[in-house]
Amino acid sequence: MALSSIAAYNVDDPYEKLISSMIAIERQPQFRLKEQQAEQKRLKAVLSDADSKLSALHAVLKRFTDVFNTPFEARSVTVPASGVFSASATDKADFGSHTLSVERLARVDTRVSNQRTASATTLKDFFAVNGGSQTFTIHVASPRDDDPARRVAVSVSVTPTGTTDKEILAELSSAINTAMDQAVEDGLIDSTEKAQASLVTETSDTARLSLRSGQTGFAHRLEFSDSAAGLLSALELNSDSVASGTAGGQITAVGTSDADSELNSKFVLDGLTLYRSTNKIDDALEGVTLSLHKVSTEAEAFSVSPGADAIKTEIKDFIAKYNDVLTFIAKKSAVNVEENARGDFSNDTAFRSLRYDLRNNVAAQVTGQPEGAPSWLSDLGIEINNDGTLKLADEAKLTEAVRRDSTGVQNFFSGPDGIAQRLIRQVDSFVRTNGIIDARQKVFDDHIKRLDTQIKTWDTRLLRREEQLRMQFARLQEAIAIFQGQQQSLFGIYGY
Repeated sequence: MALSSIAAYNVDDPYEKLISSMIAIERQPQFRLKEQQAEQKRLKAVLSDADSKLSALHAVLKRFTDVFNTPFEARSVTVPASGVFSASATDKADFGSHTLSVERLARVDTRVSNQRTASATTLKDFFAVNGGSQTFTIHVASPRDDDPARRVAVSVSVTPTGTTDKEILAELSSAINTAMDQAVEDGLIDSTEKAQASLVTETSDTARLSLRSGQTGFAHRLEFSDSAAGLLSALELNSDSVASGTAGGQITAVGTSDADSELNSKFVLDGLTLYRSTNKIDDALEGVTLSLHKVSTEAEAFSVSPGADAIKTEIKDFIAKYNDVLTFIAKKSAVNVEENARGDFSNDTAFRSLRYDLRNNVAAQVTGQPEGAPSWLSDLGIEINNDGTLKLADEAKLTEAVRRDSTGVQNFFSGPDGIAQRLIRQVDSFVRTNGIIDARQKVFDDHIKRLDTQIKTWDTRLLRREEQLRMQFARLQEAIAIFQGQQQSLFGIYGY
């Protein structure tokens, strides 16, 4: 007989009820296995929580002890409130004060054609005389690391269908923009490097063509190769002169070099006059980025100092992660005698020792610090609570310590005897690959897997037992039916 579930039978049958009761009794060992499995899964979840909290603390300690990117080398820049410029600094910046005045902001290279009567047909006549179409080239800057002076020639062809000068200028504008978009699509230039053309109507009956470079500065100036018939010259779009009146040309004097081009920003840093193609300068002071916002010839002071706010944020994060670990272990190690309740780590010497070691390591003096540098947590305004957790009791004291001696604060945590160096050795033994937590989780996984196999074995065993009982009761019912039939026959023969 094939194995099947009791649910396939009539559960109201008294024999089925009896079988169900017997199977329930025999299932008790399986229930105990499931309870053991649930407990193993619960303990594994507790261990996973411990791993998560310890890993979070470990990440902070790893940042503190990273010799290449330590958060204690953060820099901040104090700038005037005038809004003339802003600044930021990396850990490469030297501490100190500087002065800056902004004499000129960088601009895009803008060219305009000469002014045209909108309804005139002079451009139609020009194209008609010169074969109906013209092709010219706009050279745009597209620097690369291996070729900072790289320029890309974008060819523009136009065969106008309009009649008036305004209509043909609009077609020229469209042809330029289409050619630039195609150059971007072909990967010749970046989208930020393409020139942009537009039709400008100064009055209701006049029109000009305007062309602007994609980025600011002399390095991104526009250059031209005219068409065979000299279309750009006829429009004065490629003129070397500054546009005036109805004439075309440059809106800002392009010049011939970084120093004489009015497209470049011009600023005076610590008494030195500098020129750049952009208003965001990251190569004037090592590790400092200056962003120029408006012109002001008056020199204003700014200073680079330790990034107290960033460093304080890191230390606060350390305190929070450290407290989270300590509180978690303490809670899981607690013993309540009155309720006869014990925490999961109450008999766990590894976690209880970890909590003890963490408390001792943060409380001990940091040796090797020079005179005046912090040696105790209290020197940074940090107090140790009765339960071993930490509290930033005096933030002003921490701020002052960072500003006065950021290197001393750094060494307090990440030096050879620093707190972070002490703690990371303790925490690492738990969270590293194949560490204490990994090993314990593997034990839990193996135990859970074995229990799962035993539970499934019981399912198969009980299913067979169920069918065995059902067959026994079926034979019993058959025997009873035969006996009852014989009894009725006897009644028929003997009448009693």
